[in-house]
Amino acid sequence: MEFDINSISAVLGVLGAYFAILLVLSVSVETILESFSFFKGLQKQVNPDDVVKSVQEWLPEGSGEAAKVVAIQAVAEKTRTDLAQLERTATEVATNAEETLKQLGLGEQVDIEKKKIAIKLAALRERYAASQRQRITILRTLSGIIGVAIAFALQINTFEILGSFFSADVARTLSSPAGQFGGIVITGLAASAGSSFWHDMLGRVRNIKDTVKQVEKAVSREE
Repeated sequence: MEFDINSISAVLGVLGAYFAILLVLSVSVETILESFSFFKGLQKQVNPDDVVKSVQEWLPEGSGEAAKVVAIQAVAEKTRTDLAQLERTATEVATNAEETLKQLGLGEQVDIEKKKIAIKLAALRERYAASQRQRITILRTLSGIIGVAIAFALQINTFEILGSFFSADVARTLSSPAGQFGGIVITGLAASAGSSFWHDMLGRVRNIKDTVKQVEKAVSREE
């Protein structure tokens, strides 16, 4: 039992050191990434629904449609959306919807202006979702590139740090030039996962180490 506990403690020590290194690298990646935040594709976009809620807080009750109109104008200005084009699209879609509803005998139940407002908001929501997906993709790509660059600059090799976990044959393979290259690339990509992720992982290792210590003390008392 003592041997097993010691082995677990050693493994946790290596993992803790590895996660701590990745945490520092992740912070470095995020710090460098901040300098790119002024680029258009990396700027945070306003959420149309958040703007609607914000406007509704200061408008009188029952001003739901007015809040949506104000939000549409505010979001369009901040995202440089062409309001005229948005109006044309909404009018076209609303007209087609109106004709369809009339054929179903429901035309009088839906106000054309309300439909246009709903369509405009839907278009802005779609634009927001697309910009968020693009922004996340760009951030992840840049994080990976920066992480790998830092790992190469510092020559931090994941395979070397975790070498004690591999068999002798595998360790020899990983020590080859290709293995060293791969180990550094993995380090950089791992660092791009973000400081929050590695902070949580490091916390879990600490919790496990505390549990192991408690078990070790309990076993010592029994002996």
